[in-house]
Amino acid sequence: MVKVISAATELTGDVNKAIFWYRNEPIADYGHRTAAELVADGQVEAVLAFIRDLENGARG
Repeated sequence: MVKVISAATELTGDVNKAIFWYRNEPIADYGHRTAAELVADGQVEAVLAFIRDLENGARG
């Protein structure tokens, strides 16, 4: 969880936005599940890959 929120904070520049995203924003590519749901299911690397894609210009 900490790795994902840290990566999201680097992307957004705001820890509060990162935490909100982590808990509330569904990710379409992953069945509209939130990052928190994915991490709870052990899919940390998938979420980190999604964040890296966003950093590289993909649209979420």
